[in-house]
Amino acid sequence: MITAEPSTSWVEQYAAEAASAYFLTRADVMVAGRSVVFVEARRAMWKRFADDSSSTSSIVRAVGRHHTTVMHALKTTR
Repeated sequence: MITAEPSTSWVEQYAAEAASAYFLTRADVMVAGRSVVFVEARRAMWKRFADDSSSTSSIVRAVGRHHTTVMHALKTTR
């Protein structure tokens, strides 16, 4: 099954939601840092994409991360 790729506006919206939940900025959510708070915020954002039926490959393309990073994050949050 091919799913539509999330648009930039969805990425920004989900990043903003994760940022507000973790008291960060949208830029903090998208940063490559490995601080626990950044990782948890990104994980929450990616889970939101997955909950909206986005495939792992479409999430990867939308956020620019390696596919195994997203797969691991989704596996550990379900």
